Amino acid sequence: RRAARPAVRPRSSVAAAMISQLFILAPNGHTIVNKDYRGDVPKDSAEIFLRKLVEKSGGEAPIFNVDGVNYMCVRKSGLFFLATTLHNVPPAYVIELLTQLTKVCKDYIGVLNEESLRKNFTLIYELVDEIMDFGYPQSASTAELQAFVFNEPAPVSTPGTTTSRILSNALKSAPKTMSSKAVQKPIALRDDRRSEKNEIFVDVIDRISATFNAMGQVRTFSIDGSIQMKSYLSGSPELHLALNDDLAIASAGKGGYGMVELDNVNFHECVQLDKFDSERMLVLEPPHGEFVLMNFHIGSLRSDTQIPFRITPIMTAVTEYKQELRLQVDATFPEKYHGANVKVHFTVPKSSTGASVELEPGAKGQSSSYDDSTKQITWTIRKFMGTTSHTVSCKFVVGAGSNPRKEMGPISMNFEIPMYNVSRLQVQHLKIVERNKSYNPHRWVRCLTHADSYVCRI
Repeated sequence: RRAARPAVRPRSSVAAAMISQLFILAPNGHTIVNKDYRGDVPKDSAEIFLRKLVEKSGGEAPIFNVDGVNYMCVRKSGLFFLATTLHNVPPAYVIELLTQLTKVCKDYIGVLNEESLRKNFTLIYELVDEIMDFGYPQSASTAELQAFVFNEPAPVSTPGTTTSRILSNALKSAPKTMSSKAVQKPIALRDDRRSEKNEIFVDVIDRISATFNAMGQVRTFSIDGSIQMKSYLSGSPELHLALNDDLAIASAGKGGYGMVELDNVNFHECVQLDKFDSERMLVLEPPHGEFVLMNFHIGSLRSDTQIPFRITPIMTAVTEYKQELRLQVDATFPEKYHGANVKVHFTVPKSSTGASVELEPGAKGQSSSYDDSTKQITWTIRKFMGTTSHTVSCKFVVGAGSNPRKEMGPISMNFEIPMYNVSRLQVQHLKIVERNKSYNPHRWVRCLTHADSYVCRI
């Protein structure tokens, strides 16, 4: 088939990066991939690992030791990527290797789940064989592995595929937008411009962490964002990605009123920063597959417009024993946007009984649930339009002399706002420099804001 690639093992700390076994386990614990490199660890180590997870009531630990065997695990999309070794390897090194393995698998098979792994069984083993040699890591770069991987990925069906194809054929026109499932396809294994459509996807993502007091005032606020890129481009074209002209980096001593201000930034190693200071342009030759182009951090609130939702809790005593919590959530972002997958969680006092939830009159696309075992109430709003507000009322019975405000937990909120960024960081244009005029790839740019930790103290 081909000559084996020569193994390149570390000279100094040979045992420092030595792995005995590698597993990929399904969410139910069944083994999908099993590689035993050295034979020095018990064959039932995967079962020991799963039993240990069940025993840990406080949550799963990514690294632990049982009977002299070190277990290191990364969980992604419900799958367990597990490595075992008898040696004292650097834990961060192995965790990084397993994390990179998840990215490589996703790049080559498109979508990372149990079905896709089982359908691409041969391809996954080929990737693992190239990444690891006798327990020694070799290369976990998507671009470098392309020269050594020959198995083609098996297609994995996704819901709505048939319907989308019928609609596309009926309209017979090029779409202006692309479904989010478009990035769930594998990269091309060979540089053939005729076989694959050249595409590149850019996502600007804001992750908000905020804490509010009972009056709705902001106590802490931060944004940890990133620009993620997935490249299906053939060859190695040069990309010019321009950001906001009024972008300012506070750590560099720049900033001012009305500017898009970031506290800290860092870039992928492929980025050339020659034009960043003067033109706010990133020049790069993107590697194949998915990678983080840029990370940024905003450590404090710059403007009230950066708060997408305001939470206002009002606690009143209906009777001596009955309490009512009335919760109002206001969307402060423009009306042309909407919040999706909005969920509000809060708990009533553990000593309370008979909790009931009442939605606002005429509520559409809303639902509520109450779990008596955990005393948690979940309020779900399928689509929360901008500049609107919604309320929910919860009544519960408490004992005499109790203080329900102190006994109640905080109110937490999860949400996503498509095509909206509270950081105001934007991709102004994305230019692909290529001498061949017929080379005209598709470029897709999206943005998203979602809650990392959005909490209101009662």
